[in-house]
Amino acid sequence: MASRSRDPARTREKLLTHATVEFARKGFDGARVDSIALRCKLSKNMLYYYFKSKEGLFVAVLERMYEKLRSQQKDLAVRASDPVSALEQLVQHTFNALLDNPEAIRLMNEENRHKGKHIRQSKRMRDLYNPLVETIRFILERGREDGVFRDGIDPAFVYLSLSSLCYHYLSNQYTLEVALGVDLGSEKARANWLVHITELMMLFCTSGAPAATLPVITAKPTRSPKRVAVKRSARQSA
Repeated sequence: MASRSRDPARTREKLLTHATVEFARKGFDGARVDSIALRCKLSKNMLYYYFKSKEGLFVAVLERMYEKLRSQQKDLAVRASDPVSALEQLVQHTFNALLDNPEAIRLMNEENRHKGKHIRQSKRMRDLYNPLVETIRFILERGREDGVFRDGIDPAFVYLSLSSLCYHYLSNQYTLEVALGVDLGSEKARANWLVHITELMMLFCTSGAPAATLPVITAKPTRSPKRVAVKRSARQSA
C-alpha cells in the first residue's frame, strides 16, 4: 500500500506503458495482466487497484494512445496560419503522428476488430475530438471567407478523408508493397505520398485547382521511420 502513495502517477504511467506494448503485440484477448504486472515489477492486485479490470486497463491504454495522437496533430496551433497553410499542416501532423506511433495503428485495428466496444466506455473521446472538428470548421470557414475554399464542406468528412489517406498507407504498407511492387517504407515514398494526399485535400476543398505533378515512387529501403514534410506546390506558392 505504501507504493501507491509514494508516486501513484509514475506507477500508473509505468503500467500504461507496458500495457500498451502488450495489447499492441497480442491484442485484447491475447494480452495477459500477469505479464504486464511482472514487467512493471508490481503485483496484479496493484494493477487492479488502478484500473479495476483488464478491460479498464485497455480503455485507459486506448485513451492514452488517442491523447498522444491528438497532441501531435497540433490542430489548435494551426489556427494561427492562413487557411491553406493550416490545412497543409493538419494533414502533415496527422500523417506524422501515425508514422511516429506504429503501436497506435495496431491498437486501433484491434479495437475495430472488437467493433469499438471498449472505447465506447470512455467518457473522454468526444472531448478529445470535438476540438479537432471545430478547428477544421474554423479553417474551412476562414478559407470560404477569403475565397480560397468552397462552401458546404462537412468538417467531419474532411477529417475522415485525411485520416483514411494517412492511416491506410501505413496500416497496409506491407501487403501493398507486395501487391504494387514498390517500397512504401522509404523516406522518398512517404514524402511523395504526403504531397499527394495534401493535394487531394486541397482539390477537395477548393474548386478548379490543378493537381500537382509528383515524381515516381522508387524503391529505396529506409529502416527507421522519419518524419516527412510536405513541399508546397507551385500553385500554392504563386
